[in-house]
Amino acid sequence: MTSSSAHRVTIIILAQDEEHNLPACFDSLAGCDDVHILDSGSADRTVEIARARGITVHHNAFRGFGQQRNWAIDNIPAKYDWQFHLDADERLTPALLEEISATLARNPREGGYHVPRKLFFAGRWLRHAGQYPGYQVRLFHRGRLRFADHGHGQREETTFPLGKLREPLLHYGFSKGLDHWFAKHAVYARREAEEALRDGALPAPALFSRDATLRRRALKRLTSRLPGRYFLRLLYMLLVKRAFLDGVPGIAYAHMLAAYEAMIDVHLRLLRHGLRP
Repeated sequence: MTSSSAHRVTIIILAQDEEHNLPACFDSLAGCDDVHILDSGSADRTVEIARARGITVHHNAFRGFGQQRNWAIDNIPAKYDWQFHLDADERLTPALLEEISATLARNPREGGYHVPRKLFFAGRWLRHAGQYPGYQVRLFHRGRLRFADHGHGQREETTFPLGKLREPLLHYGFSKGLDHWFAKHAVYARREAEEALRDGALPAPALFSRDATLRRRALKRLTSRLPGRYFLRLLYMLLVKRAFLDGVPGIAYAHMLAAYEAMIDVHLRLLRHGLRP
């Protein structure tokens, strides 16, 4: 996957059993001349498909997103200092690639950049239910930023400022079907409950921060201490985020997120009483 005018960024794709997603993901990386797969134990044709495209495959057992990303930083021989971490069910767009190239051409002093994501469900972009822009740090300098596991996700650790990109990446998070989504989130729910018990006192000022990411994290910690999580999340999605404007897919997804909150609540109730299922 080479180009005479390559984007000077290393792409690292975290993958496990992604044979159906990889071809479209690879196709979205036109102009990227340093692409790697970090596989965490695929039993399908993931590795075969990647190697057929001339892409180097690395292997590491998955223990958490933060740990996996740090392993990639430390062990993958990246051509460039700037990396973009991508999931196999995500796609870069030409506009996003051009923005990345233009940003890096300025030799930025940031440690990394928040990237917006467009979530698609049932053939529709969930502008409201998907809580767009839903920023995540995906573009970063490997010498300036690390990750720490937190719940089912990760938090970035850096002493450098963080910027924001305008162009979104595309996320097809239901490409493996609803059964896979619910099974995955059942595991996430346990991790979120365990993390909630480890969290300290709520940083109240963060609820009013100008940083949307900090506000979201503070609100998440607040709601973890309130009863009726299912109904609170459903009302929040329907009335505050206006998920109904995304039609039937948006309303369905609002109920799915509320069900996820209910799963977290079940784990929390058991853990607080010293019980494990």
